[in-house]
Amino acid sequence: MVRLVATTVIVATLATTLGACAPAPTPTPQVIRETVVAPQTVVVEKEKERIEVRLSGWAANPQETALLESLLYKFSVANPDIIVKYEPITGDYWAAMSTMVAAGQEPDIYYMDIFQFLFYATKGVLVPLDEYMAKDGVKKEDFVPTLINAFTYQGKVYGIPKDFNTLGLFYNKKYFAEAGLEAPTDDWTWDDMKAAARALSKPDKGIYGLGVPADAGRFPIFVFQNGGHIMNADFTDTLLDSPEAIAAAEFYTGFRADKSGATPADVGDGWQGTSFGKGTMAMVFEGGWLIPYLKEQFPDTQYGVVVPPAGPKGEGNLVFTVAYVISKNCKNPEAAWKVINFLTNKESQTTVLQSGFALPSRAALADDPYFKDHPDSAAIFKGAEFATPFMWGLHGSDVNDQMSKALERVYLKGQSPADALKEAANEIRKILAE
Repeated sequence: MVRLVATTVIVATLATTLGACAPAPTPTPQVIRETVVAPQTVVVEKEKERIEVRLSGWAANPQETALLESLLYKFSVANPDIIVKYEPITGDYWAAMSTMVAAGQEPDIYYMDIFQFLFYATKGVLVPLDEYMAKDGVKKEDFVPTLINAFTYQGKVYGIPKDFNTLGLFYNKKYFAEAGLEAPTDDWTWDDMKAAARALSKPDKGIYGLGVPADAGRFPIFVFQNGGHIMNADFTDTLLDSPEAIAAAEFYTGFRADKSGATPADVGDGWQGTSFGKGTMAMVFEGGWLIPYLKEQFPDTQYGVVVPPAGPKGEGNLVFTVAYVISKNCKNPEAAWKVINFLTNKESQTTVLQSGFALPSRAALADDPYFKDHPDSAAIFKGAEFATPFMWGLHGSDVNDQMSKALERVYLKGQSPADALKEAANEIRKILAE
């Protein structure tokens, strides 16, 4: 028994000893699992801040408003970061604008009539556009010279003309054919017009050859054609009592005196455009605005349009134009300029031309095929070549008022044209001296 125990101990000891001498087991590699999160750049598209630009003008008619709104829609598609808020002004536009400018609350962009431009330019409330024009490669030469120059003050451009009109001689084709007269041409003279007016007039039937309203927006072209002016170059004096202006007034009012012409009131109308449509006037001087009016109100009237006849000293016309200007208080003039540049670029101006409501201010469009198919509009466009802006300085409204009153005194009180214009000139000088 003792031996058995001893043996067991020896075996156990031996086993222990052998165990101690055995090679170490190969360690099992430890697998370390680690979750690695790869860095990712998440692009969050931040909505670009949209700039709001306010634009105001007068609403001439629904068709013209629709035209502007369609152009603004195209702008919004091309420039989604700029919102143009169109705020047309109804009623007395200039009274409203004057109030807003005085309060510093005028829109960023607004219509500027050439007749009002000088007043606003001298007040320093407009932004000069030359820097923006140069940046976008827009040149003064891109526009009809008489238009862009009309909105240039002290060498800087303050407005981009959006469209324009001049006066054309509208004539009734039917009356000319019935009288056996050849239709007027662009080469007509005062003598041609006078002879035709006498041949066409039938006072006993209420038909007169030429419309000669007491209108300061019509009479001045006769002064220009006779070599005269309404005001001197810096608008510090009037030239209404000059020999050239007096002779022009004698010729103009002479139509009514010999019954070869009449005023709208003579035939019961408020505007000679209506008289022309009715057929009580065979010829009138009107702008392109008469074309859509006749189309809508007197579609059966057969008419043509030529440039005004030349006077003793050549051709003369008036240009009526409106520009887009930027307010000095505009917080985003660059955005405002983008709007103006879009509305007056060649594509937009082509749209204006094809609408038939106004003529484009871009000089390059003078050769547009539209004019070949619309010779009446072509005559109005051509008139800009020798036109004078309808602007008489800071007191233009007073000048117009005195000019109209002078013609009315001739018509209604029998005053001589010379005395009437001298009286008008004296009144204007009193106003200028105040």
